Amino acid sequence: MKIKVNRIKGADGPFEIVWDKLGIPHVYATSVADSYRGMGYAAGYERLWQTHLSCAYANGEAAALLGERFVQQDAFQRGFNVHCGQIGLSESKGDWIADAYLEGLNAYVLSLDEIPPEFLHAGAEPRLFTRMDIAARYRFTSWFQHKSWTEKMMLGRLMATHGIDYFSNHVLHLSNEDRDLINDLNEPLRNLDPQIIKLAYPEVEVPTFSGSNNWAITGELSASGKPILATDPHQPHSLPNTFFYIHLNAGSWDAFGAAFPGVPYFMMGYTPDVAWGLTTGFIDCYDLFIEEVNDDQYRTESGWRPVEIQQEVIEIKDQPSRSINIKKTHHGVLLEPFMNELGMSDSKNNKYQTSLYWSLQNVPTSAGALALLPTAKSAKEFGEVLFENDVCPLVNNIICVDKDSQIERYIATTTPVRKGVTGSVPLAGWIDKYDFSLSTKDQLLVEKNPKSGFSFTANNDTMGDEGDFYIHNFPTHSARADRISELLNQKKKFSVEDFCEMQLDLHDLRSIEVLPDLIKVLKESDDQDIKLAAKILGEWDSNTSVDSIGACLYYPFLDRFWQRKYMHTVLQDDLINLLPMAAPGLNRFDIGSFLTEGEPWIKHEELLKTSVQEQMKTVMNRVKQELGNDHLKWRWGDLHQIAFKHRLNKHKPWENLKLGPDQIGGSPTTLAMAMHTGKGPGKAANGEIPCRVFHGPAYRLVVDLADPYHSKFVIAGGNGGRPDSNFSMNQYKSWLEGSYYTLNLKREELDEHSTWEFL
Repeated sequence: MKIKVNRIKGADGPFEIVWDKLGIPHVYATSVADSYRGMGYAAGYERLWQTHLSCAYANGEAAALLGERFVQQDAFQRGFNVHCGQIGLSESKGDWIADAYLEGLNAYVLSLDEIPPEFLHAGAEPRLFTRMDIAARYRFTSWFQHKSWTEKMMLGRLMATHGIDYFSNHVLHLSNEDRDLINDLNEPLRNLDPQIIKLAYPEVEVPTFSGSNNWAITGELSASGKPILATDPHQPHSLPNTFFYIHLNAGSWDAFGAAFPGVPYFMMGYTPDVAWGLTTGFIDCYDLFIEEVNDDQYRTESGWRPVEIQQEVIEIKDQPSRSINIKKTHHGVLLEPFMNELGMSDSKNNKYQTSLYWSLQNVPTSAGALALLPTAKSAKEFGEVLFENDVCPLVNNIICVDKDSQIERYIATTTPVRKGVTGSVPLAGWIDKYDFSLSTKDQLLVEKNPKSGFSFTANNDTMGDEGDFYIHNFPTHSARADRISELLNQKKKFSVEDFCEMQLDLHDLRSIEVLPDLIKVLKESDDQDIKLAAKILGEWDSNTSVDSIGACLYYPFLDRFWQRKYMHTVLQDDLINLLPMAAPGLNRFDIGSFLTEGEPWIKHEELLKTSVQEQMKTVMNRVKQELGNDHLKWRWGDLHQIAFKHRLNKHKPWENLKLGPDQIGGSPTTLAMAMHTGKGPGKAANGEIPCRVFHGPAYRLVVDLADPYHSKFVIAGGNGGRPDSNFSMNQYKSWLEGSYYTLNLKREELDEHSTWEFL
């Protein structure tokens, strides 16, 4: 089917968009600019509401679109200049790409002869987009992905209240200077208002007193003789999919990748010359400061300075706008006055207040940042355009490999270069040396042509004690990264099929580490159910297939977070009850970490054992209630199922946009990553899924640069976003089964669905 479309204003010539039967648009143009115009137009067609909504979040305008409940979020982001409106945009060599993309996107908006249904439902109208929107979207990604400051706040207060040694073994990095700060700031840290956590996690109930895989190998390790890259970014499962997938062609230039709808940046992708993948870096771009405040002044090393007052007017849907005064130091927003202004707290502690620093708040960025990545001919050129004036508006690990087997891994971000302190705990605002300089590109090229011939990341601490400063303070466990390393060391040559199998791997190295201590504690019980649990876990091979029996106990046990009750009983501090929801990065609480020789917890060993045994007894009872008394008939797939749907699924015309429930294997610590939530076994009712999988690979991609025109690829749902799209859910079954499609980039090989001709 062919559709003729009016030429986009400013286009260099005619071009076409060919939709294949997988739902992937292929833009064939005579210029790179026109290919990006096609990208913008196609993204507008399938994902206009997603683009509109994302821009509202990024610009601090969500309340105007969605209502009063977003006032706090909008005001907080405005206070930190997330939208870049306070300092304006910098110029970029990639601005011409951003402009071409916007011309295509806005051409689609102008072509509308009726308002799309999502806009009608929200009582909104489509609008045109600008460079500011693109820049804000990048900055919002950096702001939102890793809220490390809540970990600092909780760790600081807990250490000051109960002693540093109670938690020093449960944090990745802690220096002697960090310890000195806890002691020097003891009084204000003990009085930190836990309500501040609501600024990061509004859904957390605070007491009154709470991922991705990526690897690449050189041609030396490849069966084809050329580099291979595998990437599968983890996102909350949704309809539409988080990313928009598209192929661009301009003569001899080809690029395929995944982009957020509304931005001309391929987060992960490849060309015939280079391939790159990305994971969330768990990069610490925040610092939390304790400030000494006297009325309208705050203390600095050189004397007292006036507190700045920034006024923001927040537009609210169907209500009068609201004027909010935001108090700030040179570090950032003062959090207690901000919460008082919004009626979120009535804290009267005025002498010491908390300010939050974010690395990009006073750093201008551009709309053209990152747009030039697919034009790079080598890994070296890729690194040169990843940063602009040493600034990168991301918080990611990025691996790039080129056709000549050159590998470079970057921490793609802008972050403080901390000295002496690690950044794990709050800092004294009146000491100048804690006003750190920002990182440079050269400091963030962290791996180049490794001797092993491969590079990998999986949301882990990729640096250890290497480098001049700490970058990852609160990463996830290293199990997935360790598994990648283990598998890459098992063979001398790898194929695309090998990498596809790795992405589907169900072996949990984390459980292998946890189980010996857990089983030892369980075996000490006289309870028959607990002894049976020890037997089941002892026989488990740590495989998380849908047929696994051991997984039915192990993961529901972890879900109960036995450590919370244990630590609360010992410390009698309600702040403990906020773990892990309010500070997910505080996750180093294993049996062994509590029983290390010399730890203050060691004197509570019997209580620990009792806590573990009681929680396992509860799990056994609930699994029996859910799956029956015969443990030989238990299956992980009967508890662990995936289901996701369009957020407007209860309304027409979205009522059919839903998927599942379907059985699925995996866990948060397997390469076939599957993170779950839910009430758990024995508590789910009325058709609820006990362990509902909501987060995992948004798509899987494996590309061999020996043949970049044919890669292996599959999306969790589909590439569509419109309620009438043929492509919203068409890939789900293959993704769930672990199958891959062959993605063809050659025009003559496409299995064509429809073609749009821009004349």
